[in-house]
Amino acid sequence: MSLKYDFTFAEIAIQLLESGNSDYIKAISETDAAKHIVNHATYFSGYTGSAFELMSELLTTIEKESLHMIVRNIAFVREYIENKAVSVAMQFLPMETAFFGSIFFTCGYDIGVAFGENCSLNIAHPKFLSDMRELMYYAIHEIHHVGFIKCKGGAIPSLSISTRGEMADLIAYLTHMEGMATYAPYALREQNNALNNDNDYVILQNSSQLIEHMREYLDIFGHFDNARDKILSEEDWQKLGVLSDVKRLWYIIGAHMARTIDKRFGREHLLSLLYEPSKAFIAQATAE
Repeated sequence: MSLKYDFTFAEIAIQLLESGNSDYIKAISETDAAKHIVNHATYFSGYTGSAFELMSELLTTIEKESLHMIVRNIAFVREYIENKAVSVAMQFLPMETAFFGSIFFTCGYDIGVAFGENCSLNIAHPKFLSDMRELMYYAIHEIHHVGFIKCKGGAIPSLSISTRGEMADLIAYLTHMEGMATYAPYALREQNNALNNDNDYVILQNSSQLIEHMREYLDIFGHFDNARDKILSEEDWQKLGVLSDVKRLWYIIGAHMARTIDKRFGREHLLSLLYEPSKAFIAQATAE
């Protein structure tokens, strides 16, 4: 089976923007997409409120002026993405990977997230409002996450950790997951002359920046993996931010690692590593 494309959240949000009637927020909070968002926020951010409260907060960030672009984005997804994104993502997943969940098109939450069998894209995100073509590449990215999680037996790392060893394992998993998902649309971006539309891919084309980023990544990973029994400090948690938001190292270096393995050992070997502990992915990419 393939992912179901679910536009319910976004379509009700359009009604909300058109009418200004807050009753639509309640309808949105009862959708499967809202449950997906709450599940993600609860697991990764410790959210404890209701679906209605979270949806109310998210939807107040959407400006009515963006209404026509949200409508345009939905039409673009329906026409160009529905039948293609899964097939591209599958080029970077084992052929036996099957999808049973949904890709939800939402408004206001992150840019895109995956959790369990499902993933979502924030169709009202500024990146997609300014360039709807980016929806294709990010759909591939999030769909790959769903397949990746399946390959890992449904395991999703927790942030409730206390040792450097646990942090090293978390970093390895996220480097592997985000790296593969970033690499998956690379060839399509290149074909469409879209590599320069996203800074991750700009850096992936710059060998000197990659060398510098790889050095910094390996220093951080080694800091945790070489002292696995030590208790995490506040400074350790700040290092995690460098990998994610600040320099996006596990996206960029993870994609570089995936590309390195793909070119050196072949696609079949790259995909076989999806079933292995993620440290094997890092070790293979950095082997002399």
